[in-house]
Amino acid sequence: MTTTNTTGAGTILHLRVHRADFETYHELFTVLGDTTPVVQALPPDSALLDLAGATRYFGLAPTQLADRLQTRLAARYGLASTGGIGPNRMLATLAADTATPGTVHVLPDSPAGLEQFLRSRPLRVLPGIGPAMEHTLARYGIETVGDLADLPLATVQRIAGASTGRLLHERAHGTDRRTIAPAGPPATITSTQRFDRDVLDPAEVRRALLAAATDLGARLRAARQIARTVELQVTYADRSTTTRSRTLREPTAHTPALQRVLYELFSALALQRARVRAVTVRVGELATGAQAAEQLTFDRLIEDARTLEPVIDRAGQCFGAGIVCPAVLMEPRPRARRA
Repeated sequence: MTTTNTTGAGTILHLRVHRADFETYHELFTVLGDTTPVVQALPPDSALLDLAGATRYFGLAPTQLADRLQTRLAARYGLASTGGIGPNRMLATLAADTATPGTVHVLPDSPAGLEQFLRSRPLRVLPGIGPAMEHTLARYGIETVGDLADLPLATVQRIAGASTGRLLHERAHGTDRRTIAPAGPPATITSTQRFDRDVLDPAEVRRALLAAATDLGARLRAARQIARTVELQVTYADRSTTTRSRTLREPTAHTPALQRVLYELFSALALQRARVRAVTVRVGELATGAQAAEQLTFDRLIEDARTLEPVIDRAGQCFGAGIVCPAVLMEPRPRARRA
């Protein structure tokens, strides 16, 4: 079994923080950057760190650096974190996925140890294998990473295609040629709706989500930007949070599209008697509006809403934001905070 490692054995750390809100997640990179400049954000709660240079600079082992980072995050932000250390991105992520919460799972440096770790794992853990590919491979009796690793390259390529087959064959043998690309959290626009009291009624939460979608849609259009990702964070009475995200098929700045996604994300939580204190919505992967390719919907209500948006935006510019809004938002609303 072979592994690709351009930075030294076991120097890639995948760190995942627990219950960090959007603002805190951005702040974390100041702490992470004090240890190594090679940090790549994996929103909404993770980061990849290349510790090769840091081990030489600080004279500490990767496990010691990971422990120091966890301690600093706990001391400064009160956040628990879980990590995985391996010789490349894929193996570090798999190590983090199998770590006990609050600990760091360090993979063995030996090829035999890495092979033992990988072989029994299901195919879906390998990057590049989605439900469709997993189903295709299962038709041939290939269900684990070990099953895939045992096949000749030519056989995998016959099943998955030349380029995809070679990539899957390499990853089944522990090879990941992707590098850590230094990058902080991407530019985003955030809207937080805080309730004056903890609420139980889902209708009140949906009204807050509509307010957030209206706010974000107007700000995106004013900046002539479109967003590809939408993230929803629900904060409960005990200050715990739940975060869900969605990548849109088509980037958008339209309020109805944002509203629909937020309602779907909230409904999928299936909350039962949960007391909600606030909802925070963040849109990311921003691009200029000129790059948008708008799909016709043939839905009269959606098309009418899109037609009205420029009129509502102009009214807001002349008379103040929110001067024209859905009737349900004319009632007392939760307090909003922008970011």
